Amino acid sequence: MSLDVALMVLLWGATLARLPTLWRDRRQQVMWATLFAGTLTETATFPPVARAVDWPILPHLLGAVAAFVLLRFLALLAGTGGLRWQLALTSAVLVTLLALDTVAGGIDPSPARLSGHLSPATVAYWVVLEGYLGAVLVTTTLLFWSVARDAPAGLPRLGLRTIALGTGMIAVYAAAKTVLIVLRGAGVPIDFEDVAPGGRLLQGAGTLFAVAGALVPAGRRARSVFGTYRDLLVLRPLWTAVRDAFPEVILFTPRRAVIEMAGVDDVHLRLYRRVIEIRDGMLALRPYLPGLDHETPEAEAAAIALALRRRADGVPPADDTRGFAPVGPEMSDEVAWLSRVSRAYRQGGFTAPAARTPRPSGSAR
Repeated sequence: MSLDVALMVLLWGATLARLPTLWRDRRQQVMWATLFAGTLTETATFPPVARAVDWPILPHLLGAVAAFVLLRFLALLAGTGGLRWQLALTSAVLVTLLALDTVAGGIDPSPARLSGHLSPATVAYWVVLEGYLGAVLVTTTLLFWSVARDAPAGLPRLGLRTIALGTGMIAVYAAAKTVLIVLRGAGVPIDFEDVAPGGRLLQGAGTLFAVAGALVPAGRRARSVFGTYRDLLVLRPLWTAVRDAFPEVILFTPRRAVIEMAGVDDVHLRLYRRVIEIRDGMLALRPYLPGLDHETPEAEAAAIALALRRRADGVPPADDTRGFAPVGPEMSDEVAWLSRVSRAYRQGGFTAPAARTPRPSGSAR
């Protein structure tokens, strides 16, 4: 039961965490759909849910749908088509499963029932189901393992191989179950109550490996995204002051800002844009700069605050414009310096003054 709970937490957590990717490209959308379909399949097998639904073949039907979505994801990765035959194959599997379930008088997946007499329709049902799922999982394992050889060393390669290991374990489970059911249907005495715990452990561990492997490469990106969000927050006081003084420097609409709060767009692009907006505002402030030393973040923050105050007080812009402190050529240099200036601006208690008279759009450029 503890493994089932761990699977539910991991799968639903990963599914919800990747919701923003629905606004990205087709590959990300199909990847999310694959994860969501697999999560629904595992949820349908969760004992409390299975008892409430009371339709034993629902997880099997969902599993076939999940396999179809996984095939679509593999096709996108490999750059191939095949939508028609994949859709036709999956539809045939679903129709066959429903028909065999009717002929068999209902499929009971419990170990006790599998240990008893199995009709030909019941055996055929399990062969179709596990054969289809196993074939898709073997294809997935081979593809991810081959791609891992060409992946960069470290986390990307480790993640791909972990996915291949997980799907391979589930494929082994599907193959072993198929063989045992065929043998039982042929009259070989097999106690599924003895082998079921090991099978569930293998299947559950394989699912954990596959999902964990998918999250391994994301871990490095998550650290990068976290650091970039931190930079955005640090830059916010300085950016807010510039935005309030020069609204025209903002490069996106308020609606886009709301969307981006959900993490839909690349956060690195947001950071790059925020730096540009701050620099555009500082460029517009140059005619109001006092003759101060800007070599330290504290001095630069004080100069920006004073320039904003002089502009708000209606001080005429000077013809002799002064510059801000020189910064290195890399974007990382800009982010590091402006972050220190923004901290100094916030810690210095500076507030952006309200202009006495409104300025027409574009006049500050």
